[in-house]
Formats: sequence, structure tokens, C-alpha cells
Amino acid sequence: MSLWETLVAVALDGVAVTLLSWTGWTTFRARERPSARPFAALLALLALWAVFTIGSELSVGSGDGLVAVVFDLGQLGAILLIPGVWVVYALGYTGRGTGLTRRRIAMFAGIALPVVCSGLVIAAGLPTQVVEATVAASFGAELLYLFVLSLYGVYLVVDHSRQHARVTNRQAVVVVAGVAAPYLVGLVGSDSAVADGITVGLLVSGGLFAVAIYRYPVLTGFPKANYVARTRVVEALQEGVIVVDWDDRVMDANATAGELFDHAPDAMVGEPIQSVVNGLDSSDLSAGTTSTVTLRTVEGRRRFQYSVSAVDSGETGNGDGSDPVARAVVFRDVTDRRTREQRLTVLNRVLRHNVRNELDVVLAHADRIDDEQLRDGIRDSATDLIELGNKARRAEDLMTAVTGSTEPVDLVDVAKDVVEQFRDEDRAGEIVLSSREEVTVSSHRRVIREVVYELVDNALTHTGEASPRVEVAVRDGDDAVAEIAVTDTGPGIPDRERQILAEKTETPLEHGQGLGLWFVNWGVTQLGGVLAFDENDPEGSVVTIRLYGTDRGK
Repeated sequence: MSLWETLVAVALDGVAVTLLSWTGWTTFRARERPSARPFAALLALLALWAVFTIGSELSVGSGDGLVAVVFDLGQLGAILLIPGVWVVYALGYTGRGTGLTRRRIAMFAGIALPVVCSGLVIAAGLPTQVVEATVAASFGAELLYLFVLSLYGVYLVVDHSRQHARVTNRQAVVVVAGVAAPYLVGLVGSDSAVADGITVGLLVSGGLFAVAIYRYPVLTGFPKANYVARTRVVEALQEGVIVVDWDDRVMDANATAGELFDHAPDAMVGEPIQSVVNGLDSSDLSAGTTSTVTLRTVEGRRRFQYSVSAVDSGETGNGDGSDPVARAVVFRDVTDRRTREQRLTVLNRVLRHNVRNELDVVLAHADRIDDEQLRDGIRDSATDLIELGNKARRAEDLMTAVTGSTEPVDLVDVAKDVVEQFRDEDRAGEIVLSSREEVTVSSHRRVIREVVYELVDNALTHTGEASPRVEVAVRDGDDAVAEIAVTDTGPGIPDRERQILAEKTETPLEHGQGLGLWFVNWGVTQLGGVLAFDENDPEGSVVTIRLYGTDRGK
């Protein structure tokens, strides 16, 4: 080969190196995607093959046989490794996972076995004829094994393209041809004087993979036979569910989503989710996101709460079983709930404001009534209603307070503060505090204080004794639980009240006598705690608040 022909051949190999390296770098930059790493490794090996080909062509005229051998061995190494990496990519891409099982270890060990056998024979110093025959047989077995291994990868990708609507047959042909081109064209050879079969094959490979990266979802990874996402997410929920790949293109959708957004589920596949769900353009669809958005549906514009979660491949061979291959977007229609919340907020505000004003008027007019008994009855009822409105406002404020971040709370200090407040109010009765020096939890101080205050107030209000006794005890409980117990000597909490709280609902025939215990129950529930009722001996009740997540006091 003349110098000119050598330079042209090197230039063509350089183009192949550039294409494969550029595509490999583009893939590596997207390495967080499920199938990007093995795909980048595949491209890197092809690029190295092209580099070693350049070195081999340049070393031909140098006269240095050792350099030529090094470059030839480099090409041989790439040729041997590419089929194995190709199978790893095919396994991951089709959702079968890349974890090492016994069967896979044996499969990949077959690549090195002929090479190891040849090395052992050479190292044993056997006769030349035996060595040559063994190496030739091992090399032939190696080529046959690599061919079978490559066909296995081809089978995985082609079969998957037939089963998954998101993976087209054209994509499968492009990817398979990109891997096979250097082998097949190199085997067939080339009529060109400046570009042998391997050079042409590497050029074709670089071009096909460049097309694949920018046109097809070759880095996403799909659950095998499409069953993982469907059985784990799509069919298990009644809400609208759309499974998308890392390019936000639809992989799957359930019938509910199709009915909501007026698209057949099969017609959604392959389309950007924003094009089939009107109103989702600026929404964050990263895994772990939960938000609300207004979307256009067949019933008009509706308010939805959506949540995004990663869908793993279900693989168990990699140790942790977490191999995210897609994202599932779950749409829950909250229009009615939001309207109900708004309605309750408005009604609460109107009733609290207007009723209080009208009751103030009632109290003012009550002073003009001469009948003392009638006047006192009106004043007591109006005062009770005003107090009920104030308690409703406190309950609303209580729920709002829990939405903030937690802080270290010394329960003993909170209980002491409540006890001192009642003593300052000069309420009839004896209020005592029983506790250790410090019991700390990560919680909401204001909510805990309001709940304890309500329990003590309830105990003092509903007692039949002239001088009741109420004890507030703070202690460490079992299972790393902090407890606040309020014990009284009153008539106890009626069984009907306890049953209503246990069932979490009221009916027109079965309802409580006020907001007090509901107030306590809501607060404890929002804190993630548990409310328990027991009878005091010989008379009265013990109400215990158990709060979890305790940081033990010192």
C-alpha cells in the first residue's frame, strides 16, 4: 500500500474513531439512564478497535514487528470483549437486569476459557505441533462461542422489539447492524484499495449508532415482555396511570388514563406525555415528585394530584433489586375534594364570624331581661356557643401548625407550662405534674401544648366534684415511645364517646357532645401518635398520648 493510500485509510479510521468516540461521550454524559453505561462501554470498545486499527496500519511500514503485534493484540482484545458487553446491554435494555447469576457467570466465563486454555498449553512447554493444534482449536471454539453469544444478544433485542410498542423493528435493525457491521464487513472484505472491511464496518457502525442515539430510545431500558410496569403499577391502581421513559415518552397507560384524556392507551405509546395530557407542559415529572395541576379531560378542566415514582426492573440478581427503568405518573382527581375543602373553609369563616357577632348581640340584649333565671340561661348558652366557635378556630389553627417542620420538644417543659397556666387562671381543683427531668421528642410544640391543655380543661370542666384532682404525667414508654398521661377523678369518658372516636365518624343518631375529644384526636393523629383511654381506679379516666420517634432525654 502506497503512502497516499495509507494516509487515506488512516483518515477513514479516524472518522470512525471520531464518530464512535463522540457518540460514546454523548452516551456517557447521560449515564444516569438505565442502559447508558453498557451502551457507552460498547461504543468505547468499538472506538478502541478503530484506534488499534489505525496503529496497525501505521506500523506496517515502520518495520517494528513488536509494535504491530501490540496493535494486533489490541484489536483482538476488542473483538473478544464486544460480544460480552453487547449481551450485557441487551439484558439491561430488555429489562432482564444485569445482575450476576450463576448461569450468567458461566456464560461470560466462556469468553475467557479458550484463551486461558491456550495460555496453559503454551506455558506447559508442550511440543510445537501440540501447541499449534490446541491454539487453533481454542481460537476456533472462541469464535464460535462469540458468534453464539452475539446471536443471543440479537435475539433479546429483536424479540423485544416485537413485544414492545415503544421499540420499533427499525430501531432493532439499526442497533444490531451497528454491532455486527465491523465483524460482518470485515469477514466479507472490501474491494477498496484504501479501506479494508474492518474500516468500512467501523464507519458504518459509527454512523448507525449516531443515528440510534438521536432517534431512538436506546438508553432507556424496558421491562421484559412489558409485564413489570403493568403488573406492579398500571393494573393495580384505579387512578389514571401513565408510564413514561426517561425522555417523557409514553411506554404504557391504563384504561382509566385513556378514558380521562380521551386517547386509546395503545395510541399513547411513543408519544410525549405532554401531547396526550393537556396542561402538563410545565410540570415537574422527576421521580419522587408530588404536586397538583389542572388538566383538560373529557369532563372539562379538572384538578388532579399527580405523583411520580420510579419503576424498577424487578431484578434480584444485583443485590438491591433497584434498577429504575421508567417512571409511573399516577393521576388522582381531587377536584371534588378541593371544592369541599374550599366550601368548608368559607362556611367555617362565615359561621365563626357571623355567629360570634350575632351571639354578642344576644348577650347584650340578655342583660335587659328581668327574669334572672332566663337571663342566666341565655348568657350561659351564648357563652358556650362562643367558646365552641373559638375551639373550632383553634382546631383549624392546630391542623395548619402541623404542616411546618418539626423541632426538638421537651414534653416536661410543655406539661409544666400548661399546669402553670391553669394555676394562674385560679381554676378550682388540684393540678399536679409528675415527670422526670426531661423527655424530648422531635415534633410540634404548639400542637402538643394545645392537646394537653384541652385534656386538662376537659377533665376540670366535666367533673362533678367541687375540687377535682388532675394529674399530668410525662414518661418514657415502651418501644421508644414518649407518653403524656392526664388522669382525673371525674365521672369518666362515656363509652359512646370512645366508640365514636374509635370509628372516626359521627352520624345524626350517634354523635359526640362537643369538639373537645375530636380536637385532641385530630391533634394526636396529625402528630403521628396514638390516643388511648383507660379507667382510673376507683373513679375517673386516664387519657394517654403516645408519641413515637423519641429522642431520649438526658
